[in-house]
Formats: sequence, structure tokens, C-alpha cells
Amino acid sequence: MSLRINMVNTAISQIGTLEGNNNDNKYGRWFGLNNQPWCAIFVSWCAAKSGNMEFNGEHRPLFARSAAVREHRWFHDTFGEYFTKSGFINYIGNDSKKVARATGCLIFFSGDSHIGIVEQYYPGEQAVLTVEGNTYTPSKGEEIQGVFRRYRRLSDSKIVGFALPYYEFYSSGSPGGVKPVPPPYGNSGTVDNPTSFPGARYFYIGAYNNYVTLLGKMLIKAGYGNFYQVGAGPRFTETDRQACAAFQRAQGWSGSGADGIPGTSTWERLSAIYYGGGGSGGSDWPPAFPGAQYFKAGASNQYVKLLGVQLVKAGFGRHYTVGPGPAWSEADRLNCQEFQRGQGWTGNDADGYPGPTTWQRLFDIVGSTPNVSIFPGSHFFGPGANNEYVTTLGKRLINKGYSRYYSVGAGPKWSEADRQACAAFQRAQGWSGSDADGIPGPSTWQKLFA
Repeated sequence: MSLRINMVNTAISQIGTLEGNNNDNKYGRWFGLNNQPWCAIFVSWCAAKSGNMEFNGEHRPLFARSAAVREHRWFHDTFGEYFTKSGFINYIGNDSKKVARATGCLIFFSGDSHIGIVEQYYPGEQAVLTVEGNTYTPSKGEEIQGVFRRYRRLSDSKIVGFALPYYEFYSSGSPGGVKPVPPPYGNSGTVDNPTSFPGARYFYIGAYNNYVTLLGKMLIKAGYGNFYQVGAGPRFTETDRQACAAFQRAQGWSGSGADGIPGTSTWERLSAIYYGGGGSGGSDWPPAFPGAQYFKAGASNQYVKLLGVQLVKAGFGRHYTVGPGPAWSEADRLNCQEFQRGQGWTGNDADGYPGPTTWQRLFDIVGSTPNVSIFPGSHFFGPGANNEYVTTLGKRLINKGYSRYYSVGAGPKWSEADRQACAAFQRAQGWSGSDADGIPGPSTWQKLFA
């Protein structure tokens, strides 16, 4: 029997167990913290009794051992398994396999006030059947507390999220169960020998392996870095899934072909960009003009981001407020139009929509690396900024000895770590006040890159 079914059956076996006076219950006594609210303790008890807390070595317990709802939420969020209510609904959809995954997941209520175990999810009814401790049945009233089944509609505003543990990858006895063995570090492929698609088993919410890191790197290079706050990492999270889904939709795919879980076709297209230079650098530089259809209202693809990055490098990025992104916007058109006018073009040749000549001229001018010889402008730095000048600034500050401010390295999204590191550098120059506020200006830039 699988760990998922063990968890649910263990919870079901306790239905009807009542608490005594002053929250007295067997779960609190087991935990060593009796006479307290015990819904979170009940989840830990079920996990322990069902064999979901016995892992060691490369595998982790599938649940937290805690009396606090928030610690259960934090635990699953750490492993990329926590979804908001809307995120849960969108992720599960009507996919029968994902609906089955909802069995054995956890349901969370506002203010970390309550937690329960989902027995079944009904997507058509937008409702769940749960087994909960420290609850009541509406027909008997709140004065009788114990373990009961509850039917809860997701329209209830008190329901805020769900955690989806991936039982199968830790269950040696379940059909199709696979233990995720991470590939050797450094196995990131080369231009001549790209890494082939390793298989779907490496990509699920909570997966932890080096292929997830590589997927993130490929997505960032393809122009989907705006989904990531701290760069690619080995844990597959909702961020990876959303970025991958956006890339898949940009290929014209939909439905299960754009669910954010990579398959062979997704991997091959991303690999072509990552290893072949179709992103922001590579052996095939500059990339060929992809076609006018990629630059119009409603377009969202890696080429829009690539165009924006090159415009910023060329000094034509003043209309961006948060840096280039994959969705075509009026800021892209205005920046492109200013670049075209800068070449002396007019009329239809300067309408802001790139053609082969604009594309080639832009890449001829700025090459494939950021131009740091001149300060790009203060609007590229500060809250909300997301561009490669932020990355360049962070890398330079780290090289200058300010790495202690960064916990995850330099990234394209402006953070408090960037501001603190920059402020420390400014103070080291003898500056103070507004001259050492952590926001780079021309003097900081010149000193930093001298």
C-alpha cells in the first residue's frame, strides 16, 4: 500500500475520536503537549503512524512534526509543495492524475488557524472532503470537538492554501514509485554535446536535483528570468513550473502541452537556445531575426526579452520601469523606435517594430555582453528593477569583496542585498548621506568599474 493511502486511511481510522475537558486528547498526550489546540498535532500523529516520518539519508520526512499550523505551512513551502488556493485549483485543473495527487494533501486556513488532511478533491464541485482533528460536525455543534470528516467548498474565504507532498517518490512499494537520484554535479552539457532530456521523473513540485537547476538556467537564458527572484536552483518549485508554462505557451502549445512540466519537445527547444546561442549569448551570435510575428500586441516569447536586453545595452531603455520582459509592451515599442530614429530612419522604418535590419544593426552595435563603460541610468536600480545591469552590478560588488551581503549570488531582480552591498561600497569611498544610499549613480558606477 502506498504512503499516500496509508496517510489517508490512518486519518479515517480516527474519525469519531472525541476530546475531553480542556482539550484533553490522545494526540496531545502522544506529542507531549496536551490541553492545547491539536489540529496540527493530529496531522503529525497521522504522518508518524502511517510511516511518513521514517525517512533518513537522502530522503526527508514528508511532514513536519509540529503543534503549530504555520510550521507545517513553512515546512512544505520550503520544499516547493505549498500552493495558494487559486494556485492549487489552477495546478490540479481537471487532470485525473493531479486530482488523485490531491488525496493525502493538506488544507490550510487563514491566519494559520487550522489544518486538515484532504481525503478527496472534487474539481467539478470546487470542494474537498477532509479529515480534520480538533473540529466539529455542523449537525452536532461546536461544543463537541474531535476527529471528523468535513465537506468544504473552496469558495470559503477561510481556506487559503494546500500542500501537495509527493508521496510516490519516497514510496518503494507504490506502483511506478521512483526514487529521485540526483545526477552528478557539473553534468550541464556542452555546445557539442547538450544534455539530453533526462525524463519526467526529475520534474515535479518538490523535486531536488541538478536537472532542475539546468532547466531554470535554460529558461532564464530563453527570456523567462522575470519569474525568478533568486536565479535557478535545484528545487523544482511553482516558479519553475510557471516559467516553463510561459515558455511552452510561447511555442503555441496549450492544455497538457503547456502545463509547466517539461517533456522532450520543451527540453529540445530550450536546449537549442541555451547551447546554440538563441538566448543572450553563445556560439551562434548574433541570433537570426526570428520574424515580425514575435513582436506585436499580445506576444510573449524569449525574442521580446532578447530585443529588450539589447536595447538596454545600447542605451535605449528609458521607457522600461522594471527591465525587459518576454511580454511585448509599449515600452518595448518606444525604446525600439528611439533606437531606429537614432539610426536616422523615419516613417515606417521607425515605427518601433523591429525588422531584419533593426535586429542586425542592434546586435552589431552592442554585441552579447552588457556595456559597463557608461552609467546606464538610475531607473535600472531600485525596488522593482529587473534587468541584467542589476546582475552586473551585483557580480562586480561581489568581486570587490562585498559578497557577505548576498546569500544566493547576484541576480537580475533588485534586492535589499544589492542596496546594502552598494551602500557599503559607497561608504568605503568616504561618501555619506544621500551619496551612500545604496543606489548607484554615475560616480559610483565609474569607481566600481574603473
